[in-house]
Amino acid sequence: MKTLSLCAVMVMSVIVCGVARAGESRSPEQLGGHWARVSDEAEIQLIVDELRANGGGTGGVARKLVSQFVLHLQHGQAVLTGVRNGIAAALVQPQATERCRVHVQGSAASVVFPSGDRLELEKIGGRWMVTGGTVPSVGSASTVAGTVITHTTGEPTNAGVSVGETFIPVSVSREHGIDRLTKQTTRTRLARSLFGLPNKTASYYAVRYFRSLPGVSATYIQLVLDPEWNRIIYGNMDRWIKAYAVQAPSALAVDTDGHVFVGEPTNKRVLVLQLTGSDDNVELQHRHTIGVLTNPSDIAVNDNATPFDTRDDYLYIADATENVVYKYTGGSRRNERVAVFEGFETPTALAVGRWNGTNTNVVYVVDKLAKRIRVFLDEGTSLSLLNEFRGSYDQSFSSLKVDHFGNVYAVEQVRSRLFKFTSMLEFLDVEGGTRGYEALGAVDIPFAKVEIEGRGASFAGFDQVFAIERWDEASGAQRRKLGVKMKEIAFSADEDVSSVASRFVLTDVADVTVRIYDEQNRLVRTLASSWMTAGQKHLLWDRRGDDGSQVAAGTYRYEIGATSAYGGEPLFSNTRFTLPLYYHEDCGSSNRYDDAHLVQGSAVRWGNTPSQTANESASSVVYRFSGLDPESEYEVAAEFAAGDGIGRLQTLTANGVRLGDAVRVGATPTRAGFFSLPKSTYEKGEVTIAVNAVGEGSAIVTQLWIKQVGVGFKPEPIATIPTKYLLAQNYPNPFNPSTTIRYALPADAHVTLKVYTIAGQEVATLVNGQQSAGSYEVTFDPRNSAGARLASGIYFYRITAGTYSQTRKMVLLK
Repeated sequence: MKTLSLCAVMVMSVIVCGVARAGESRSPEQLGGHWARVSDEAEIQLIVDELRANGGGTGGVARKLVSQFVLHLQHGQAVLTGVRNGIAAALVQPQATERCRVHVQGSAASVVFPSGDRLELEKIGGRWMVTGGTVPSVGSASTVAGTVITHTTGEPTNAGVSVGETFIPVSVSREHGIDRLTKQTTRTRLARSLFGLPNKTASYYAVRYFRSLPGVSATYIQLVLDPEWNRIIYGNMDRWIKAYAVQAPSALAVDTDGHVFVGEPTNKRVLVLQLTGSDDNVELQHRHTIGVLTNPSDIAVNDNATPFDTRDDYLYIADATENVVYKYTGGSRRNERVAVFEGFETPTALAVGRWNGTNTNVVYVVDKLAKRIRVFLDEGTSLSLLNEFRGSYDQSFSSLKVDHFGNVYAVEQVRSRLFKFTSMLEFLDVEGGTRGYEALGAVDIPFAKVEIEGRGASFAGFDQVFAIERWDEASGAQRRKLGVKMKEIAFSADEDVSSVASRFVLTDVADVTVRIYDEQNRLVRTLASSWMTAGQKHLLWDRRGDDGSQVAAGTYRYEIGATSAYGGEPLFSNTRFTLPLYYHEDCGSSNRYDDAHLVQGSAVRWGNTPSQTANESASSVVYRFSGLDPESEYEVAAEFAAGDGIGRLQTLTANGVRLGDAVRVGATPTRAGFFSLPKSTYEKGEVTIAVNAVGEGSAIVTQLWIKQVGVGFKPEPIATIPTKYLLAQNYPNPFNPSTTIRYALPADAHVTLKVYTIAGQEVATLVNGQQSAGSYEVTFDPRNSAGARLASGIYFYRITAGTYSQTRKMVLLK
């Protein structure tokens, strides 16, 4: 059996741990990690979505959030104030989602909205910043009432259909088939216990891609504090593992130049160390100390939006005894105190915000005896509170991390769960329970200097979470891949079903496309096609196709697709609903699709609103509607106004049958209806609606509505069919007492799923029968036919579905 090296030991393969040897071409993707990659256009779309999403109805908060993306003093304070206030004012005005056009030319870009709003941006120091303009808000579709799909997911406060996963369990070491690092695993594979009590963790990682061999060179060093044995364990994949003596370490942070900051409460100081050397000769060397501190409980580094230049970095140090957060100069500078932030109650955890890999001036603090998380704006020498998340009496948060796009991860110790929030602490998801952790203590999200030969360098976060648990026989450390989940997917419509509102929670940044198909599976509308940040999303479909025409009554399929910024297969959610007939004629509109059913009449306009455009005729303005169901019921309404202000009298008829009393028309818009249509007027599936002049004056109408009634709106989720066969690795693995096996079928098939010993002896049949296309999971409780538990060891499970077959290995440990 091959001895496990450090990578397999310390979840050190949080991502891609390692230094590729000469001649090897081991990319991060091949080793299990994927770094976030978005284009300039995608980043700008994300900025727009973030500005919209964080309007929140509070102008003051909006202005502070806008400052994250607004170019600072280079363009003058007065201009900046105008830009910031203008955007903030737009943010608090709700309106439906609009598709915008992004134009990028070199280091300049603009965003043009259909509303006429325009945003100007400039790329400075590798980061896009807003230099002028305004942006409309997504707002809320809450004014659209009606039927909502509901389904209990089992997650707290979550309601609605959900697809995908936020946290996807992956192996600590795929090569060795280890899903969870434990004391037993290290003793078996390494013949040593490795840790006394693993605590905080951080990583240093750099990767270079070459056009020729070796193809890729990757250096990864994982550091773990061990306060019980008074040391830092650190090492490199397949090469070495070392220890550095420290006194009861409590806090840990690493910057992009390999400066390592370690809190020592016993000595009332922070050690500043340096990773030096390369390959087998990497060492931690002492540089100096930061003191005097009473109880340094956590440390966070702010790269000041320049990750490759640590000369302008800042360092935040929480002191849980003094109830303050200190701000120091960081990086290669001598660490000098810049500010003291007061007003905390036992601050125990820190993190700094990020946007597309680089830090922002947002600071997160866990305090008040670890039961609340607060987010602040660092304004230089003071902190301004933006928002907070209050935990319950039985919660205790112990660790904070922020990913590539600024989402926040918090460890909740009491129930051993991992929470995920947006940058403004909007709850996204939580992982725990049967697929969770044992005494979860801390997490790490790795970042790396990614350099591509001929294309420059970037600082990127990876789709991995390294989680440290209680160090015992059955637990120690696990790894998760950051996935995309669409939660609480729900639909609603107004009483007339004149529009359809959709809402969902996106748990990570994704390229989102919403497409609507008719009964013949023809594409009717692409409602949204852009990058979106994590959080609550609202979309409003106005029942029009991509060509602008109003869609007919019928059954439609609403598909939401989301693709992660870390790559991988897209995620889909499909919902089917039947729309009753509904048409709104903006009479006299210059857009032919707004007035598509006109048979007789000429346009007159005295303004641009629907009530200021009309169709006029000397005798009758005529409309004809087809596609009516003779067994259904329909209603008609109309609005009348005359731009010339001359009064007139007119009637509304359906196939010659008069609807209601005659209407006196003048300069002020007058509404009539809704009137029920007699069934005799549409028994052939078609009806002619006419506005008729009575006496002197012409017939004139500004708006006309026809709708089907008594049908309602009943959306139904459609199960998403997998596109290919899949037999997933069982989880957990190794396992005891049981494990879960997942598989997917793209078509109906007779399925067998069996378990065998290493000698090929069948010990269990988990599935044997016909199954429909879809995704499945089954639990394996390792017992033989007599009910006795199976012995520890290696087992194989094999699936056969039609012509497809696949075998995987799993390990039972006792």
